[in-house]
Amino acid sequence: MQFVNRCKNVILLLMIAMPLLAQSNKAGKVQIPTHIRAWHIEEGLGVADTCGIDTAVVSYPDANPVNAYSIANAWNGNLGSPLQSRIYFDRTTKTPTFHSQPYDAYLVGIEDVTFFNTTTPFAELEYRSALPTFYEQDHFKALFTMNANSRTNFGGLVNLIYGRGQYANQATRMLNGGLWGSYNGRRYSAQGVVMFNNFRNHESGGITDRNYILDPTAVAGGVDVAVADIPTRLNAIVGYSNYLYYYNHKFCFGYEKERRVNEDSVAYDYIPVTSIVHTIKFEDTRRRYVERDSLTNGFYADNFYQGSHTLDSTRYWSLKNTLGVTMEEKFNRLMRFGLTGFVEYDLRRYRQFEDSIPLTDKHTEHNLKVGAQIFKREGEKLTFDVNGDVYVVGPKIGNFSVYGGMRSVFPITAKDTMTIEARGGFYNESCDYLLQHYLSNHFRWENDFDNELRFNVKGRIAFPTRHISVGVQFENVTNFIYFDHNAQPAQFDGNVQVIAADVTANLRAWRIHLDNQLVYQFTSNREVLPLPDFAFYSNLYYLDSFFKKVLTMQLGVSVRYHTAYYGNNYMPATGVFYVQNEHKIGNYPEMNVYLNFFIKRLRLYVQYANWNATLFGGRNYFSMPYYPLNPATFQFGLSWTFYD
Repeated sequence: MQFVNRCKNVILLLMIAMPLLAQSNKAGKVQIPTHIRAWHIEEGLGVADTCGIDTAVVSYPDANPVNAYSIANAWNGNLGSPLQSRIYFDRTTKTPTFHSQPYDAYLVGIEDVTFFNTTTPFAELEYRSALPTFYEQDHFKALFTMNANSRTNFGGLVNLIYGRGQYANQATRMLNGGLWGSYNGRRYSAQGVVMFNNFRNHESGGITDRNYILDPTAVAGGVDVAVADIPTRLNAIVGYSNYLYYYNHKFCFGYEKERRVNEDSVAYDYIPVTSIVHTIKFEDTRRRYVERDSLTNGFYADNFYQGSHTLDSTRYWSLKNTLGVTMEEKFNRLMRFGLTGFVEYDLRRYRQFEDSIPLTDKHTEHNLKVGAQIFKREGEKLTFDVNGDVYVVGPKIGNFSVYGGMRSVFPITAKDTMTIEARGGFYNESCDYLLQHYLSNHFRWENDFDNELRFNVKGRIAFPTRHISVGVQFENVTNFIYFDHNAQPAQFDGNVQVIAADVTANLRAWRIHLDNQLVYQFTSNREVLPLPDFAFYSNLYYLDSFFKKVLTMQLGVSVRYHTAYYGNNYMPATGVFYVQNEHKIGNYPEMNVYLNFFIKRLRLYVQYANWNATLFGGRNYFSMPYYPLNPATFQFGLSWTFYD
C-alpha cells in the first residue's frame, strides 16, 4: 500500500511539473516546428515498419491493454490478471514458454517498442483508475523520448498497474518498461532496447459457488454476500518476470548519386547496395508459484507435496544471434526487389524446481537456423515479402516455415482508395521443451509429441477513408496440442480447422456515430478448441466540438458480446487455459456508458463499466466458469501529451 501511495504522489507531481516545464521552455525561445516519426521493428533482422502515435480522440476509455488486445477476452476481470483472447486469430505467442502467454496483452516485447525520431522532445503521461476506494484499479504510464541530434534518439517507458481486486485473493501488480535508443545514419544504423516486465498476481482459483453471482439469496442462508466476502477456492501467488536485452545494427555499402534540385544546384542521394545486419537478443524469464496453504480442498487432481506450503519455480533464458546479408531494393532496380539471406543461432537454457523432494530439472538446447527473404518494401501500389527458414542443427532440426504476403493499394476516386492484403504460410514446428517435460508440486508430465503442422491463409479488403474493412482467415492444424480437462497437455491425432470472418464498419449520421466490429468463427472440433461462434463490439455515441473546436466531447455507450460456449478455464499452478464442458460462458452483453473529452492535448473520461450487471442479462457476467467479471464499476482516466 505504501508503494502505491508513493506512486500516486509521483504521478501528481509529474502532472503538475510537465505543463510548467513546457511553459518555461516556450518563454524566450524560438519555436521549432514539431515533426515526429515513429516505427516498430521486426525482431530478427530489425526491419522497420512505420506506425502512428496513439493520440486518438474517439473512444479513449477503451484504450486499455485488455480491450486493445481483442474485442473478446477470458480473464478474471481485474486489470493485470492473466488473459486469453476468445478470438483464435488474435492470440499471440511472445515467448516460447506457455507460462508467458497469459501476460501477452500487457508484456512489452521487442515488436511492441515504438522508436521515435523527433525534432522536439515528446512526452506522454497517462493515468486510469476505478472505484470503489480500497478495491480500485490504478494504471499509470509515462513515456518520454528526445533526439540528441538529427540521427540519434533516446527514450524511456514506465508502465504500472496495481489492481486490488473486488473479489478476494485477486490483487495484481504489474511494473514494466525500460529504455531504448536508435541511430539512423546513411551507412550505419542501430536500435537497442533494455526492457523489463514484472508481474505479481494473487490467484483465487475462482469463487467456490457460482450462485453467489447467479442467485445470491440461494447461498449463505439467503443473505446477499458482499463481493469482497465471497469465498474463493485458492490463496496462491504467482510471480512472473521477463527481461529483454536487444541490439540490432546494420552497415550499408553504397554510393552517392547526383540529383539536380534546380538549374543552379544539385543534391546527392545515398544509394545502398548491400547491407550486413547483426542482431543479438538475450531474454530471461522466470515464474514462481507459491501456495501459503497446501489444503486446496480438492482443487488439484494430484498433490505430490503434503507440507505447509508449495513452491514451484521455472526459468528459461535464450541468447540469440542473427547475421544477415541483404541486397538492397533501391539498388536492384532491374528486378525491383530486395534479397536477404541469414543464419540464426539460439542457445536456450531451462531450469525447473519444486520443493517436495526437492526435484530439479536442467536442460540446454543449441539450435541453428538458416533462411532467406525476398521482398519489395518501396512504393505504395504494391509491396510483398516471401520468407523461408529451416533448422539445420539442434533438437529442432527439420523444423521449417514458409510464409509471405502482399499489399496493394488501388485508387477508386480522387479521395477514396481500396487496400487489398493477403498472407499465408506453412509451418512444421516442434513444441517447446516444457510441454514435453515438466515437474511441479501439482503437475508432472513426460510427453513425446509429434510436430505440429500448420497451414494458414488470410485476406483483407479495406476502404480506409470510409472506415470499412472485411477480412477472412483460415487455418488447418495437424497434431494440435492443447490442455485437456485435467489441465494436462494433450495432442489431437488429426486435423483441426478454424475459419473466421470479420467486419469493421464505422457508420455516421449527423453527429451520431456507430462503430462496429463483428467476428464469426467456426472450429471443426469444439472438444479440443472451443470458440464462440460470434463476438462483436459496438459503440454508439454522440460526437461534437465546442468553443471553436478547442473542446471535443463524446457521449456514448459501448457493448461487448459473444455467444455462449464452453469457454476455457484457467489453472493458476501452471498458468494455462484448459478445456471444460461443465459451464457455458457468454450470451451476456457487457455494457459501458461513458463521457469522453479532448482539450488540445489533454484526453480525459469518466465511465460506468458493466452498468447492466444487475439490470438484465440474468446476472450471468462470468468471464470463465468460476471467474465473474467485476460488478458495476465507476472508472476515470486522463492522458496528457507534450511535444514542444
